[in-house]
Amino acid sequence: MTESTVAAEQGVCFQLKTSFLPCTTLQLLRYDLDELAAQLNASVQRAPTFFIGSPIVLDLESVKNLGNLDFNRIKQIIIANNMVPIGIRGGTEAQSMAAANAGMPTLILSKATAQSAASTAKTSTPAKPATPALPTKLITTPIRSGMQIYAKDSDLIVMSSVSAGAELLADGHIHIYGTLRGRALAGVQGNTDARIFCRSLEAELVAIAGYYLMKEDIQDTCKQAEMVQVYFENEQVKIAAL
Repeated sequence: MTESTVAAEQGVCFQLKTSFLPCTTLQLLRYDLDELAAQLNASVQRAPTFFIGSPIVLDLESVKNLGNLDFNRIKQIIIANNMVPIGIRGGTEAQSMAAANAGMPTLILSKATAQSAASTAKTSTPAKPATPALPTKLITTPIRSGMQIYAKDSDLIVMSSVSAGAELLADGHIHIYGTLRGRALAGVQGNTDARIFCRSLEAELVAIAGYYLMKEDIQDTCKQAEMVQVYFENEQVKIAAL
């Protein structure tokens, strides 16, 4: 008898389970909602199917000195581009309250967790052995269109090629020993040190910790059939030959 069968017989109508949900951060650099609407639409149109239904976290760190913002309109702009605003981070207490009234609660993400862990480490006297890393996820077969592979808490190695329409995600690095024609997103939990290594880069999109380059940018930066690495430096995603 399965868990769901037992739950049904006992009258339980739901279960809470943790799951991986990759979020895109929209960092508001200046407060100009007309420009935000125009520029966001232009960015989404470059890869319309990729962003459909994407959960969006609004980062207010750069505009928290501006006081109250029109969160209802910001929310409408995001929804109009077929994305889902789920909350904010980095704002003031007043901004958090205004955002909550607009249905965008303040989210506690990995940055706060890292700060808490650092404080704990300072007060701890005995050194503890490091937690062993999880095994690297290894894929030896081609990744077909429509497939999605996620390497949680580890690197991802693909020994073959990745077709257009396929998607690779990893909390760590991504190594592809064939041609990448789909999408590859490394450091999806916010690790800006993650990298993508590829034998031949013909991708639709590559991303490091939520920062991405589209196909047009990739084609202007590197040659096909050239071994490259994709990395994050100085607030930009860069591509360099190996």
